Amino acid sequence: MPDNQRMQTWSVRQVARRLVPTDPGQVRLRSAAATTTSLIIAIVALLGFTRVTGQPITVAMLGAVVAMQASAAVKDRDQRSRVITTLWLFVPSICAVTLAALLTPHGKIADVGFIVVLFAAVWVRRYGPRGNALGVIAFISYFFALFLRVSISQVPVLAVAVAVGIASSLFVRVVLFPDRPRAEARRLMSALRAASTVALDAAAAPDDGIEALRRRMDQLGETALLIDDWLDRHEAAKSLSVTSKDLARRVFEAQIMLEQSAVLLWRLGSPHRWPADVRDAVTALRTTLTNDPADDELREARRHGAASAERADLSTPEGLATVAVFRAMQAHLAIHHITTNALGVTDEAPQEEHDDSRDADEDEDSGLHPTTKTAVQVAIATSAATILGELISPDRWYWAVLTAFLVFTGVTTRGELLSRVGHRIIGTIAGVVAGVLLAAVVGQHPAVQIVVLLICVFCAFYLVTVAYVWLTFFVTVLLAMLYGLLGNFSLQVLELRIAETAAGGLVGVAAAYFVFSTKTRATFVEKVHEYLDRVQEVIDSSVDSVLAPGGETDLVAQSRQMDNALLAVITAGKPLQIGPTSDLRRGVRRLVRGLQIGNRSAHALARAGVAAAAAQQDSAPPEATADALRHAVAQTCATIAVVRTVASGEQAAASDRRSDQVIADALDMPELPPGPVRAAIRAMNTLDRTLAEVTNRV
Repeated sequence: MPDNQRMQTWSVRQVARRLVPTDPGQVRLRSAAATTTSLIIAIVALLGFTRVTGQPITVAMLGAVVAMQASAAVKDRDQRSRVITTLWLFVPSICAVTLAALLTPHGKIADVGFIVVLFAAVWVRRYGPRGNALGVIAFISYFFALFLRVSISQVPVLAVAVAVGIASSLFVRVVLFPDRPRAEARRLMSALRAASTVALDAAAAPDDGIEALRRRMDQLGETALLIDDWLDRHEAAKSLSVTSKDLARRVFEAQIMLEQSAVLLWRLGSPHRWPADVRDAVTALRTTLTNDPADDELREARRHGAASAERADLSTPEGLATVAVFRAMQAHLAIHHITTNALGVTDEAPQEEHDDSRDADEDEDSGLHPTTKTAVQVAIATSAATILGELISPDRWYWAVLTAFLVFTGVTTRGELLSRVGHRIIGTIAGVVAGVLLAAVVGQHPAVQIVVLLICVFCAFYLVTVAYVWLTFFVTVLLAMLYGLLGNFSLQVLELRIAETAAGGLVGVAAAYFVFSTKTRATFVEKVHEYLDRVQEVIDSSVDSVLAPGGETDLVAQSRQMDNALLAVITAGKPLQIGPTSDLRRGVRRLVRGLQIGNRSAHALARAGVAAAAAQQDSAPPEATADALRHAVAQTCATIAVVRTVASGEQAAASDRRSDQVIADALDMPELPPGPVRAAIRAMNTLDRTLAEVTNRV
């Protein structure tokens, strides 16, 4: 292969290696592709229908929007439920169209009906993903019927358009993009390897700083959580010849050992300074992180990795790094065997136990249900947006109403809503500028305009989970192309969109602040406390497992619950990190980052507990060692209590750190050989120091 071709191939691989972790398992790619494909099929079918029947183009518009929303809004966990929900969409859609047709001749009464529909669309979110999808489709159908001033005689034709849109979405969901658990699992495992490779690359580039490594390990954790989500939706035994419990344990082992390896390697400095055994172990690990290694390559990697680990001196940082890398290689090698069906069949029967506790609604607070509160907020906000929007433009008032409604989607606090409004306004302004420039470049070329429109749809749904501003940006550009196709494009119209969006955002913020207000800071503190509860559970279960080896443990599931609780903390803390008070921004940022770093120590502790559970029942540690571990637990629990106090904004009492020396002495005990007990004490020590640093700086 020529050098230039080899360099191009290497560059493509490097780019792909860094892009894959940003969309693990191609989840966003498939979702955006399915939504765009549904829209294309619906448009083609409905344009043919309108041409044959002589119906206006607006009929096709309604069906196309229904197809798009049916594909994007249906989020049930399994394929059967998604199909059922999609079929149910016809009922609220046609009911909303009929109601709008009946009320349109009565002027303001139709606007009141719109507010009622919006209230109901939010209220039904209490019924989970299905309720949310039915509410969204009812809202969008009523809005378009009201906007198009549908008459009652047009309802049968529009019912056909809605049916075509739903059928298009079903065709894409069942035929073109069906639920293939085995293929999805393979993609997720490939994403896990890609994220691991990127983290390993960051560890080999210490000059980039520790933050770069932490970001890569965060991506690795997010990928592992996606695999956990897959395990919630599918029975692994039906796809991979391994139970869900065993697969979860193996993925957890691969994640934790890669994290430990990356940190240890980063501390060694530049790869040029690594000893030969470390380099050999890393080379072997990289071989197992490729997607399709040959069997002889895997055997050679296992041989070199094992030889390096046998020669490792565990009293040196280089030796610890070598062994950690070898264990990471073993964990990923086991996953390779599972996904290729070379191995992975366990002795236990392939029976799955679904834990409904994670799906249960534990919110038993008195008073109104959260969805009812949000529905009232939306009703008040959209009512004010209707009045304010009509004052700005009697013809474009609906943009203000849409903004007032949509900014409440997926938010729970005032800070989140304020951030959402800011993203929507910024995205709208940027979209107007881009739309004007694109309109000037594209001109009156319908084919090019349609291509740009479809690209905007794809990008909007591909990037919506990355940042809400992208959705608003591409939807605004899409509107510019749509107006160009319809011959109604003008800069004044796009300027009105900015004004109406700002008006809708303003009333949305006002409603969030003055009607059933939910404070961002209080929610953040609550999430921090919930996360620390999960950490405490992991500590208790891990220590119990280490002190009484050979027992049953559910530490992997507890660790994933802890990870999800940390994600909730990160989400709740984002609005506070862009708040007006610099001290608050820095304090929240440091607290969140400290919890993220400490979470990896909790992972290491959980791994020690899992390893102890697999040990012999008569291998309990000596009493002196057990006492050292209990001292470490007591110290860490005391530090957690201080973190709770500091997170609540209270003054914490000075912490007594004298037990630090007890932990340090325990690690130096000659009768403490490498194993779960030493790993647990080391993890507890690191976790304690990390959380103590948080309390000192927040």
